Amino acid sequence: MRLFASLCVALSFLARVSCPCPSRCTCDYHGGDDGMGSRSVLCSDLDMNEVPTNFPVDTVKLRIEKTVVHRIPAEAFYYLVELQYLWLTYNSVASLDTSSFYNLKQLHELRLDGNSLAAFPWTSLRDMPRLRTLDLHNNRITSVPNEAVTYLKNLAYLDLSSNRLTTLPPDFLESWSHLVTTSSRSLDLSARRIIL
Repeated sequence: MRLFASLCVALSFLARVSCPCPSRCTCDYHGGDDGMGSRSVLCSDLDMNEVPTNFPVDTVKLRIEKTVVHRIPAEAFYYLVELQYLWLTYNSVASLDTSSFYNLKQLHELRLDGNSLAAFPWTSLRDMPRLRTLDLHNNRITSVPNEAVTYLKNLAYLDLSSNRLTTLPPDFLESWSHLVTTSSRSLDLSARRIIL
C-alpha cells in the first residue's frame, strides 16, 4: 500500500492525476475549471473497520465518521500533504499510534470527538505545526500529562469536555493566557478557547 500511495503522490505532481476514491467513501472536488479547488472525502459506513489507505493525494478535507474503526495506524495519512481538516468523529477509535498523524504539516483542524480514546499521543502535535483546533470531547480521557503543555502552544481551540478528566497538569491553564471563566465551564481566551 505504501508503494501505491507513493506512486499516487508522484503521479499527482507530474501529471495532475488523482488516485481513485476508496470504496465505501465519496469524493467530491470543489473548485473551478482552472484546477484551483479542493477535494473532500467522506467515509461513513457502519461496516468499515479500518482506515482506507488509498485516498486521493489532493484531499484537503477528510471525514471518517460513524464507522467501527478501532485504531488509527502509524502514518495512516502521511501521503496527504495537502490535508487541512481531518474529522475522525463518532467511530470506535480506542487506539492512536504516536505517528498516526505523521507528516500532516498543513493540518488546521483535528476532530476525534465521540470515540473511545483513553489517552491522546500529545507528542504527535509536533507533526502538525499549523493545527489550531483539537476536539477530543466525548471520549474516555482520564488525564493530561505534564508534557502535553509543550505541544499546545499553537492551538486556538481545545475541547476536552465529556471525558473522565480528574486532574490537569499545574501548567496547563497557565499556558492559556488571559483566562476568563464563563458559566459553561468554557474559558474564553481572547482568540483562544478551551472547553473542559
